[in-house]
Amino acid sequence: MTEVVQDSWWQRNWKWFVPVGCFGFLVLALAGFAMLFALILGGMRNAEVTQLAISIANNDAALVEAIGEPIEPRGFINGSISISGPSGEADLAIPVVGPRGRATLYGEATRRQSEWSYDVLVAELEADDRRLDLLR
Repeated sequence: MTEVVQDSWWQRNWKWFVPVGCFGFLVLALAGFAMLFALILGGMRNAEVTQLAISIANNDAALVEAIGEPIEPRGFINGSISISGPSGEADLAIPVVGPRGRATLYGEATRRQSEWSYDVLVAELEADDRRLDLLR
């Protein structure tokens, strides 16, 4: 009488397990990158220096007249924020939107004694490429 040798689980299932496992790993890696990206984007959007720029923009009559109010950030904020203790620097491009149009805020700010102040803050209107100095 001959004994039947049964294949192991791995020998029977490797053909579907390998592609499904690789796909699962890829999905987890992409989800991790998406979460990291969302944390960075959220950090830039909620940063004190970004909120100060939005506040200045909402209080500028010429910009409010051009794109309406409220003025809110939209899309990806580009630039850098560097903080070291009570001092720091920021160089930002903040896309904003209002009910009647869009603009991009370009700003350079410094932080002294834990307080941010803008050295340059300009709004470039998307409709006609006009530039408004928000610190005048």
